Amino acid sequence: MQQNSLTYARILESQGFVTEAFEVYKNLLSHYPNNTEIKNALKRLKKLRGRFGGVNVRMRNFFIQMDTEAQFMEFENWLIKGNKINE
Repeated sequence: MQQNSLTYARILESQGFVTEAFEVYKNLLSHYPNNTEIKNALKRLKKLRGRFGGVNVRMRNFFIQMDTEAQFMEFENWLIKGNKINE
């Protein structure tokens, strides 16, 4: 079930799930077209999506599917250093 609340959108955004947060904010804007906070969030996330589109989705998928010690080490290094995971 999809959550569509401002709180949920904020949580997604704070956890780095930019694409997911953007979609929730977009849905909320259709219900609350005059909400300045939602409009500002969409503007902010639009800029982030352009620079980092899909990064968190790829890393989330990598995290879910990793099952070898080498993959755990690679993910740990990415967390520490911010390096990209080679897929």
